[in-house]
Amino acid sequence: MTGDGASWNEFERESPDVAAAGRRLFYQDNEIASAFLATVAPDGGPRVHPVCPVFADGELWMFIVDLSPKYRDLMRNGTYALHSFPLPEGGQEFHVRGSVEPVTQARRKSSIVAATGGRQGTLDFEALFRCSLQSALYTCWDNWGTASAWPRYAKWKWTGEKH
Repeated sequence: MTGDGASWNEFERESPDVAAAGRRLFYQDNEIASAFLATVAPDGGPRVHPVCPVFADGELWMFIVDLSPKYRDLMRNGTYALHSFPLPEGGQEFHVRGSVEPVTQARRKSSIVAATGGRQGTLDFEALFRCSLQSALYTCWDNWGTASAWPRYAKWKWTGEKH
């Protein structure tokens, strides 16, 4: 768990349109963002879990219950992928992946709890993770729902340089 990757702010600076689409698709006109979290189980198989990512202090964060399989997966493997929930009308998707870093400093956790309006992270068993970004993909389907549907992609990849 190295935290290798870009912060959300760095991603926004390098690819503002893709980042804006991602944030919009994670929120979908709600006060709380939501996404599917993919982790890797000990046997190498995929696991998918719903989560509520948090955007605060220029970073992407997640509070994860420390008794859950997803917590153990993240602690063991340190990698994640987040995928937006489908829009009711369909036709758009967003995916980001990278590595996580557990954050245990009480002051930092308090700051992120405050950013959620106290909706997340208030319980002792909610562990905080900072999500570094390594790649992102926004897909917009032309002619969605028809036989001539075709995807258009906007991609971003971390270059390894901090800005």
